[in-house]
Amino acid sequence: MLRVVNSPFGRVLQAIRENEFRVEAMGYQVVAYRTIVSALSAAMAALAGALMALLLGYNGPDATLSFSLMIDILLMVVIGGMGTMYGAVIGAILVVLAEYYLQNILGAIHGVLAGTPVVSALFDPNRWLLWLGLLFVLIVTFFPQGIFGWLRHRR
Repeated sequence: MLRVVNSPFGRVLQAIRENEFRVEAMGYQVVAYRTIVSALSAAMAALAGALMALLLGYNGPDATLSFSLMIDILLMVVIGGMGTMYGAVIGAILVVLAEYYLQNILGAIHGVLAGTPVVSALFDPNRWLLWLGLLFVLIVTFFPQGIFGWLRHRR
């Protein structure tokens, strides 16, 4: 997909996104480009669905359209950085790592702080969604363009 975005075809699509009338005035057939990109995006979605069905062993509404899955995807895109492919990959890595390891980390902290009742209750492993939400709020507050956007701006 990066090759498509960085090709002349992708540049025309970016120009259509910015100002459709100007691109049409330059002589490009906007309808044809939109049709091609719709077919390409449908093919990519079909490929992703087929790979997900292979991974899970089944396919259904609960596997692909569940609310928790949509929230995870939103978290991945916003944390990594909207509008960039690298940002989505970084966000996906961070969210998946947080979902798998945050409970273990909180369990270790809870074990160390077992003597203090209020603080140890805050670090209970069952409250991992609270800490994931707090992490999300902090990233959105301090990195409004996401982590990849912040890295690109810093460079």
